[in-house]
Amino acid sequence: MDITGIKDTKEMDSTDIALFVKVSRGDVVKWNRKSIVDALLRETQITPEMAEKISIEAEKTILESGIKFITAPLIREVVNEKLIHHGLEEERKQHTRLGLPIFDVEEIITSHNKENANVPHGPEATNLSLAEAIKKQYALLKVFPENIAFAHESGDIHLHDLGMIDRPYCSGNSLEYIKKFGLNLPNALSIAKPARHPEVLIGQMIKFSAALQGTFAGAIGWDAVNLFIAPYLTGVDDRRMEQLAQILVFEFAQQAVARGGQSIFSDLNLYWEVPKHFTDVPAIGPGGEFTGNVYEDYIEEAQRFLQALMRVYLQGDAYGRPFFFPKPQIHITERLFKTEGHEEFLAQVAEVSSEKGNPYYVFDRGDTAKISECCRLAFKLEESDLNDAKTPWKMRYSAMQNVTFNLPRIAYEANGSDRLLFEILRDRMELAAQAHIHKRRFITRLLDMGNRGPLGLLAMDTDGEPYYRLRRASFLFGMLGLNEMVQHHTGSELHESVDSFKFGLKVIAFMKKTAEELSNRYGMKFVLEQTPAESTAYRMAVLDLQHYPKEARATVKGDIKSGEVYYTNSTYLNVGTQISPIERVKKEGMFHPMIEAGSLTHIWLGEARPSPESIANFVLKTFRHTTNDQIAFSPEFTSCLDCGRNH
Repeated sequence: MDITGIKDTKEMDSTDIALFVKVSRGDVVKWNRKSIVDALLRETQITPEMAEKISIEAEKTILESGIKFITAPLIREVVNEKLIHHGLEEERKQHTRLGLPIFDVEEIITSHNKENANVPHGPEATNLSLAEAIKKQYALLKVFPENIAFAHESGDIHLHDLGMIDRPYCSGNSLEYIKKFGLNLPNALSIAKPARHPEVLIGQMIKFSAALQGTFAGAIGWDAVNLFIAPYLTGVDDRRMEQLAQILVFEFAQQAVARGGQSIFSDLNLYWEVPKHFTDVPAIGPGGEFTGNVYEDYIEEAQRFLQALMRVYLQGDAYGRPFFFPKPQIHITERLFKTEGHEEFLAQVAEVSSEKGNPYYVFDRGDTAKISECCRLAFKLEESDLNDAKTPWKMRYSAMQNVTFNLPRIAYEANGSDRLLFEILRDRMELAAQAHIHKRRFITRLLDMGNRGPLGLLAMDTDGEPYYRLRRASFLFGMLGLNEMVQHHTGSELHESVDSFKFGLKVIAFMKKTAEELSNRYGMKFVLEQTPAESTAYRMAVLDLQHYPKEARATVKGDIKSGEVYYTNSTYLNVGTQISPIERVKKEGMFHPMIEAGSLTHIWLGEARPSPESIANFVLKTFRHTTNDQIAFSPEFTSCLDCGRNH
């Protein structure tokens, strides 16, 4: 609301607005009722006559209050009250001011926000929390229609990363892009040519990852890292190889200066063998030049670098603590078991799993190929993607947004009726599809602004198409609390009854079929994903205890008295139930073929440290005898706050 008469907002750029609009633009001026009329006409679809009427009423209220000095936010509150009085709700929404109460700002500045475990507490984290709070409000008022915003706020669905509404979700990237084009980012103060040395290439990769994290809401994944760096490693001795591996891991792990002061949420996809789709691909080497060889010619260098990486992960940081990022995604394929030395390699990785828990094992059975990231998200490579492998710098993938369904609530609302349960689930999936359409429309508008727009990095065109390939974007349907849905609907949890487990499979099969139908109807790629939704699992449980107290009290997990409650994540079996690891892997793996965008089973080791041989054998059996997509071994650590070491 402009009450100063200094400069009309239409004539101001974003710098002016940011610096001067907050209260009274840094000045104390005489009252001017016309400013109210101007603001209403500028910001809403109100008629001039009604704007004049509202301004007169607001002026009367303010003058009768006896206030001598008044701020723009208070004027706006008074005007909004008049809009509500006249039933002009849409105009009130358009005219509303986004922000936070002073009390909330103080809490954010002084208290640690635990919503994201990867964000430390500090000034940068405070900036992130404050910015996200504003953007969440903007998203629910401006990007999404009222019915979708209400469904999120009431807990029917969860729209992830609302505080980063102006970004896509996660990305899968190729080191080949940096090798071929160097580091040439929009608005950068300097441009770097393609690297000629491995140290420089690693530095460019990490800087580009930091830039991408500023543009995506979630993880930054890199495909076949050890393979693509291999042409830079010919003639490198063991000592330098180890040093290069340390540079890669430590530099990623210590980039606690990126968004919100956190480390870069990063994933390295790693192969012991050359994947089938890369065997005959011409290799790019130093200076962005083709070497004249194919990637299969560099298998020895790729394997040596991978072994060096595993030694770094096994050692941990200076105190022996594990590296949480970058996460090593070890791909297990049929070709791996036909490759010389694979037994020793698996034993080495298994030792890291036992001691530190870093590796994720990604199972690419048959001719399946995918790039994994973000705890469990995976982009399954289709025929068109495999054709891109001939020019691997084009292999860039993204999920635009993730929408998660509150499955237990659907069971509460269905009240035992199969027919009603699936009808509600279909309606919720249609609602989520509409949410994805609105997000795509918003992101498309930002991308259309080109290099000078807010998504300039994603709009940059160095190889004939924008870096962000919108036509290849996926749109995720996540699920939360399948176990509690089944428990309420059938009377038994997933692990307690064959019929209950079959019903759970039926639900996910229905969701997969519906996602395919919606994909065909809207021309978008809707796929299921096991949502990494630990905070959402808490939020939805709390909301259901408020709105469905009788039903929720019988199903939520945790301690209701202390408020530490949650729903079981995605399609997992009850995490608190004693089930043998092999049974858990088999049963949870039965859902995985239907969840195209990524699934994972955690094997919780506690304080046990299984032998590398037993872990390697477990990985082999999981690959051979289950349909599980991905597993990770998770040991427990006690970290000393005084000495910093793990025990």
